[in-house]
Amino acid sequence: MHHILLCGGSGTRLWPLSNQQTPKQLLPLFEDRSLLQLTYLRNKTACTKIMAIMNAQQQHMIATQLQEAGAEDPLLLAEPVGRNTAAAIALAAFVTAPETVLLITPADHLIGTPDLYAQTIATAKELAEADNLVTIGLQPNYPETGYGYIQYKGYDVLRFVEKPDLPTATLLLESRDYLWNSGIFCCKAGVMLEELQKYAPAIYEAAAVAAEEWLQTGTVSLATMEAIPADSIDYAVMEKSQRVKVVPSYMQWSDVGSYEALSEALTQHYQYSNHQAVFINSNPQNSMVIGKEKLVALVGVENMVVVDTPGALLIMQKGKGQEIKQLHQWVKENRPELL
Repeated sequence: MHHILLCGGSGTRLWPLSNQQTPKQLLPLFEDRSLLQLTYLRNKTACTKIMAIMNAQQQHMIATQLQEAGAEDPLLLAEPVGRNTAAAIALAAFVTAPETVLLITPADHLIGTPDLYAQTIATAKELAEADNLVTIGLQPNYPETGYGYIQYKGYDVLRFVEKPDLPTATLLLESRDYLWNSGIFCCKAGVMLEELQKYAPAIYEAAAVAAEEWLQTGTVSLATMEAIPADSIDYAVMEKSQRVKVVPSYMQWSDVGSYEALSEALTQHYQYSNHQAVFINSNPQNSMVIGKEKLVALVGVENMVVVDTPGALLIMQKGKGQEIKQLHQWVKENRPELL
């Protein structure tokens, strides 16, 4: 099995900690390791090779981090422009032998139960070897509106549900027959290409050209990459294919998609402490302070997130993490140099 590591994503909901040069998956926040490194380490025993697909401007940093984590001779495919997950997965499938099983994972997930994860991946591999496209489904524990859902029975997928509103998400949770769509996939390279050719022929054809260019030259030109239609693998293939299976899992999982999620991950799994901050009449267990350039003092305030970076200072009340998207849009329009 080959590990296809999808390294895209800008981590806008963790701005200013995460930015275009150093997105969240490359930040060494987890006992001096990044999410990317943790993802590689989590999968190295199950996979014989690793291929990382990334934005060209982050290639050097990703190569360095993989080397530091112990990866030997990883394949690196740098995209001059991102075209979403369908293009990245198509490129990986085209440059891999058809019968090779691909384990396709984002680089920015945090998983706290390695044994459950290993069992889940082993089951996914078995289903993939039987010529299925396999996705990992997570047992939901609250009505999340930021994830897609999968209705299932056993390993069978009954339907996909796009990101719901809160009342709908509550109903899905209460029904007990829906899973969160994790964005982790397992399949044979050839099977993925067959389904791409059937359901997304424009992506298939343009990605074939880009893959051949990469095999011949080691790079993909901007024009060639831009010719691939941008779409997610869920829209392009998974929601249309009749060969999709899902493996339900109870593993502890987070996409670390907010400051609240980051705070929970650090305190629960990594013995994080606010050693660089001073708290006066304020509980240090309820707040998170990141930044070491200056002393940060919290006096009489609770449930705060403080992020001090060279370019910006963020002060946020916990529970307002989704509003970072509005802040990011404001910065994009008014102070783009800070992104």
